[in-house]
Amino acid sequence: MNYFFCYTKRVSDFLQERGFSYITVAQDPKSKKLFSLYLITEELQKALAEYKK
Repeated sequence: MNYFFCYTKRVSDFLQERGFSYITVAQDPKSKKLFSLYLITEELQKALAEYKK
């Protein structure tokens, strides 16, 4: 399985508004930055492409 590590709250909020649920929210041990983890699906990739527009 492939996972999308989302380090941007704005993108994570966008995905959640589109009905995607994150697997977990965690902190990167090296950078100490928070990220949301999503399972990569075709629908998720389409939503990310829409966000980029």
